[in-house]
Amino acid sequence: MKYLSSKTKKWLLIGVPLLVLFGFFVVAQYERTSTTYYCGTTCHIMKPPYETSFHSVHRETNGVGCKDCHIPHDNILEQIVYKGYSGARDYYKNTFAPPDVLHTKEWSRNILQRNCLRCHSTVVSRINTSEGKRCFECHRGEPHEPPTMPFSSQPIYTAIR
Repeated sequence: MKYLSSKTKKWLLIGVPLLVLFGFFVVAQYERTSTTYYCGTTCHIMKPPYETSFHSVHRETNGVGCKDCHIPHDNILEQIVYKGYSGARDYYKNTFAPPDVLHTKEWSRNILQRNCLRCHSTVVSRINTSEGKRCFECHRGEPHEPPTMPFSSQPIYTAIR
């Protein structure tokens, strides 16, 4: 610090603590926006999925929250980028477009599928999941909405061997 000008020292004395405070703020906001409570209470369009998730076997038995299914877990960089992108997209859509329906993009569908396979790896270990339908195409009502008909009466097509 001996060779730094007094002006540089002053900027460092002010800038470094501000940078540290900003870092704490960003981390706190990241954690706050990752909670199920935040997802379900800050956006009116998320209220029905939030309320129905309380009566899901995922939530009641395993304590699964929004981020467990809807946020990537295998790459922290993808997690940060995805949260920023989807948050900005949802904010824009709900501000400047009719927020009546949520539509998932391909990136979101891929994340959902990876998270289904991550948590249910032992269940699906003998099922070919590399091509064809995704888990949530058949299990659409879990955890957010009850299916339109009881699961036991839904047609299931399996090949007989």
